[in-house]
Amino acid sequence: VRSQFPYFSDSTITSLSSAEASMGRNIFLESGGGAQVPRVVINAMTTSLMNRDRSIVGAKYLSEARKSIASLLAGSRSEEEGQEGNEDQIVIMGANATSLIDMLARMYCENGILSKDDEIVIASENHLANVTPWIKAAESVGAKIKWWTVTKCQQHQRNGAVESSSSVLSDLVNERTRIVAVSHASNIIGRVRDISSICSFVNQVTRNKGHVVVDGVAAAPHLLSCGSGTKPDWYVVSLHKLFGPHLGCLLGNRSVALQVANIEGHLSNEKLSRKFEMGTMNYEACAGAIALNEYFNDLGIEAWRRYGDNHSQKQKLRIMTTQASGDQVEERSCPLSNSARLSIARTCIVQVETGLLNSILGYLRKISRVRIIEDIGDMKVTHDGDCIPHTSNEQRIPIVTFVHEVIPSSQIVEHCRDHGVVCRACKFLSTIELWDEMNLTQYDGVVRFSFAHYNNISDIKRTINVLEMLEEW
Repeated sequence: VRSQFPYFSDSTITSLSSAEASMGRNIFLESGGGAQVPRVVINAMTTSLMNRDRSIVGAKYLSEARKSIASLLAGSRSEEEGQEGNEDQIVIMGANATSLIDMLARMYCENGILSKDDEIVIASENHLANVTPWIKAAESVGAKIKWWTVTKCQQHQRNGAVESSSSVLSDLVNERTRIVAVSHASNIIGRVRDISSICSFVNQVTRNKGHVVVDGVAAAPHLLSCGSGTKPDWYVVSLHKLFGPHLGCLLGNRSVALQVANIEGHLSNEKLSRKFEMGTMNYEACAGAIALNEYFNDLGIEAWRRYGDNHSQKQKLRIMTTQASGDQVEERSCPLSNSARLSIARTCIVQVETGLLNSILGYLRKISRVRIIEDIGDMKVTHDGDCIPHTSNEQRIPIVTFVHEVIPSSQIVEHCRDHGVVCRACKFLSTIELWDEMNLTQYDGVVRFSFAHYNNISDIKRTINVLEMLEEW
């Protein structure tokens, strides 16, 4: 896998100090801020710059990019399906996730979908991209904000007023709820939420009048899916964190999109998507999005072929993939369907990353002065039910954040970078509410290690060695 990423194989890409050079290349643990890019994506974007023809080539890139993203995240069943193959799903392109959600919130207000008597439920663990636009929208029309919290008994105030809050979603959602804004997985906590259960509950209580908006930016690079079962009304990703170019993608339910865009009558998915987009799209980024699907397909093929001579391992892979995704992988030399290839790639990615995650968590839990920032199980859909998936190997993405009781987070990161471990420390655009809930206000930020499938156990071991060098660690 690493050989497909120039960052890990081209010595001219990063400049290393003499100390770093003696240890080898940098260990990259900042994929949560922007992942490295495979060569096939880079080549596709470069090639697109060599042949500019907006009306023919550019339009084709845009159309094919929509199909690629729909296939990757929404589970289109074959290479031929996609934007037009899945009539219930549209794909909207934009600069990034933040701008797409902001556009969406404004359209809810401008077209009368959101009004004074309505309510908006916001998960406190959200990135601000899925928070600020909805707070602005609520202020614009006079709607009420409620907070779905990570911990129990937490009251939040904004502009001097106490806002309703609960760690149980059923305490917050009612017939007046119009928006439920949640994260598939927090970029701080990393716990995967059961999107299907959330959507089913909201649909039932609001009689399908409440719309679920999911920030999938942190989760998508690891799960390659917007969730199984009941799909959200809106699901947003940023491809630069999904091993691709800087491009935001918003997957939307077609019927909901027609309502929000205030359109009656028939309109193709392509034309409907354009109603939400402004100006000429970044065709080079679209070319990269197409190649991104190719990369994950190839990853699935390679994993299958690698087990070609080992029947027991291949059978295990088939069973794991079927259990994780529901896709039946047939016994053959190579799975032919796009869906099967992506499912195998997804299974392998989860397995690799889970091993890395368990290794670093096991070490950090032994350090008495370290506090890992993680979910404690209070956040639920109903009082009787949890809000994490039932599949045990998809309950947490490989993001680990922590603080040290003596060493400032910024100092830990500076030390790590000086010794070739790339990581960050800050608040990562998390909410004030989450900071209060997790009792983090006294810290300058949290240290974050974010892994991807191109990391390996040597990266973990070297990182641990670097941490052990810190005084007072």
